[in-house]
Amino acid sequence: MNHALAALLLALPAAAPAGNDVVPVIHHDGSGPDKPQLPLVTGDDVRRLCRALEPSERVRPRGDAVERGEAESAHESDRSAALKARYVASVPAAKLAFAPYDGPERRLALQEPVQLPVADGAAKLWPTEARNLSVEAEARAAKRVLDAQRRGTLQLFVVFDLPDDATCGSGPRGKTYTLPIDPVAWRWVEGIAVLAHGGAAAERPLVSATQGAHPRIEVGEPLAGPAELKKAVLARERDLETCYAAALRKDPGLDGVLVADLGGPRAAISADSVGDADFAACVRDVLASLAPAQGGRAAVPIRFELTPPDDAAKGR
Repeated sequence: MNHALAALLLALPAAAPAGNDVVPVIHHDGSGPDKPQLPLVTGDDVRRLCRALEPSERVRPRGDAVERGEAESAHESDRSAALKARYVASVPAAKLAFAPYDGPERRLALQEPVQLPVADGAAKLWPTEARNLSVEAEARAAKRVLDAQRRGTLQLFVVFDLPDDATCGSGPRGKTYTLPIDPVAWRWVEGIAVLAHGGAAAERPLVSATQGAHPRIEVGEPLAGPAELKKAVLARERDLETCYAAALRKDPGLDGVLVADLGGPRAAISADSVGDADFAACVRDVLASLAPAQGGRAAVPIRFELTPPDDAAKGR
């Protein structure tokens, strides 16, 4: 996952129009309609994933030549799908070790090397990128994270991709696994309260819709195509608000930017920093009939964000 891309997506609404050039399709490998987040919750989840990640040369299928060939092909397909998927896991944080707080940089990070126990200890995840899962936080916010850890109520939620060559290692008794991961976004949570965000979620609000944050939609100038497409998208704002409200009922902290690719055979979401497949599909369907009047294609960025209530803003 390219975290610079996530930062670019967050800045898109302010971008200038790019005329009638070919739409710059920004492939956010990660959180579009075709890449949902798969949870790793139980030991069975881990074992299924590790079986799928087994390199083909280590698999010894049974049967005749045709059956073996079909089994190898099926396994390779399963492995490819597993490597392309995105995952999310909850990590109990009571025993995770933090590095000393970096005051000048306002950074709170884990002590390396980092190993994250998941699925009731069935596996340990070790980050190969963003290896210390650092977050930017004022000293007061960092203190809240540490206080929650001392109370035994701190949880780490991490969304991650897998390296292209990922395989599972196993412990000496074969009952536990280790898995390399490429973290995309992570958050420190106590109960329903989000204490800090990191990675692609670093700019997301700490105050959710259930805590009084107000949803807002901002349509940017087209990255490609005629400027009047912005007005056409704004005319669908009420329907977009309906999509956002439904998404917030599932995830009250959801925000980010979608780039709608309009015109051509069908509308599409060509870039996505939100990471909710149903939400992206809803936005796509709302805008499906829009296209430049003179033909061609256009790309319009739309920011969906949560603004804190006045009392929350004063407390941050």
